[in-house]
Amino acid sequence: MFFFQQIGPSQKIPFTTKLAMVFWIILSLVLLFFFAFSIFIIALMVGLVLFTTSLFQKKKQPGSIPNPDFQTRPYSAPRNNKDDDVIDI
Repeated sequence: MFFFQQIGPSQKIPFTTKLAMVFWIILSLVLLFFFAFSIFIIALMVGLVLFTTSLFQKKKQPGSIPNPDFQTRPYSAPRNNKDDDVIDI
């Protein structure tokens, strides 16, 4: 295998080895771009589906009370006059 050959300082790399290295580098870059682009396309499609489902979803009216007979009042904490002089830390 050409990966494990020891080449001396005066020996040149054969042309077929150079072509094989260029081929494997280009092939690995193509695979990398393919998978990165396919993940991007999948994420884009998921985002598009989520956008369209939220677009056609029935909107809730803000501040609407589900039961009109239900009356609300603001919360007020119960006063305990016995412990007014105690400071809780």
